[in-house]
Amino acid sequence: MFPSKSLALVAIIVLTLNSLLYLNTDPYLQQVQYTTTAEHNNESIDQRASDGGYEPQIEEGGYELQNEESPGEETNEQFTLRILNRRDKERRMVDANLQDIDERNQQIMRSSNGMNEPSYICNRPADLGTTQHSKCPGSNNPQKLLLLDGTEVYGRIGNNLMEFLHALQYSRDNDIQLGVKYGSWAMRLLPRMWLSITGDQSEWEAQFERAFCIKIIRTKVELKNCDVVRLETKDLLLYKSNQSFEEYASFQQQALRTLYQNYNTGDGTTLAGYGTRDMCAGIHALFGKDSASAIYSVIHLRKLEKVGYTILAAVSRHTGCDPRAAIEMRPDYIRTILKPLRMLDYPIVVIGDGQNIEAVQRLLDDPEIGPQIVFVPEEAVWNGGDMTLGVMSNVFIGNPASSFSGFIAKSRLALGKGHNYLFRARDNDGKWQTVCGDSCVFDKAVNHF
Repeated sequence: MFPSKSLALVAIIVLTLNSLLYLNTDPYLQQVQYTTTAEHNNESIDQRASDGGYEPQIEEGGYELQNEESPGEETNEQFTLRILNRRDKERRMVDANLQDIDERNQQIMRSSNGMNEPSYICNRPADLGTTQHSKCPGSNNPQKLLLLDGTEVYGRIGNNLMEFLHALQYSRDNDIQLGVKYGSWAMRLLPRMWLSITGDQSEWEAQFERAFCIKIIRTKVELKNCDVVRLETKDLLLYKSNQSFEEYASFQQQALRTLYQNYNTGDGTTLAGYGTRDMCAGIHALFGKDSASAIYSVIHLRKLEKVGYTILAAVSRHTGCDPRAAIEMRPDYIRTILKPLRMLDYPIVVIGDGQNIEAVQRLLDDPEIGPQIVFVPEEAVWNGGDMTLGVMSNVFIGNPASSFSGFIAKSRLALGKGHNYLFRARDNDGKWQTVCGDSCVFDKAVNHF
């Protein structure tokens, strides 16, 4: 049974108070010029649409699916999954960039003689892959090293995860080894969610190094005669790769798959010896024994404090998405995504930082959406669990101005999941459509993460 809405609202209020401890601004605001909301509203979709290989697709055309009859041998669940699969294939066919990324991944697979085997996260199917980039960076320049040290990070967990991924990218782009100081922010961050310490620490360190082609640095002596490069975490967040779009996106996807090949299940400890939590906690708390087969959507509500609309306006300038909708998450916006997919018949899980209570209340008050809204029980709420709920959902609706939404969307693509809905706007007839394809989450012209 799902938690009552009154108790859920109490939990949201508690989360709101906790979130005030972590207010931060975003460096992206220092990097972009943005147009006003009025300017965006006066432009047509055709003027604003991204030219990154994606043609805007009107989603309302899927409403006829509501009247499509299921063959007698199909259950309602099988019918819905068939529709989801068909619509995902249609979306992928019109996203040229996504096709290029998939082709790049296949080339790597063939060159390494890799094979995909059935794999699961929280008992739910996922494409974890078996491919590896065969050569670690730095072999041609062994004395140069990018060093991650210190404990200071920039922003919240979504930013921090992107900072680590960008450090891996910088290392590969510049063919220098990545070094991670023992006890630094990166080694504190990752084992909380992936690669927990479950046995001999020396074996764990070797596994950690192999997984990401990095070197753990314990003492200054190890840096002797090294040409050390240090970048602030803010600079890592803003780093833009010089690789082609396909090379960049393919490598980032492989790094994400490496993380999820080692997701935590509640066993093991962090570097400091604290017990880790189960990444599947949210899924198991909501769906229990049905976790493997549950059909559900996730909405990530992220207001981004006082700067949310400003950041979203900047994203809107590059993609043509609506400069307010992904923050406000109004019922009509959600309905035009979920209704064509028959997903209004299934749970809609709301995750977030508790700052957007108005949006939650609007969804609860809607007669069609409200009855399906569910919340993670308070004892199971944590970043890793919420993240995995989004990653493994059948449909994910996120905020493209949020690095947490961005990380979920990228992870879903890396794991073979479709149906990310982040970049949407109304056309001249007032109909909502996707204006930038799933691959746009990897486009550095769109955002800083």
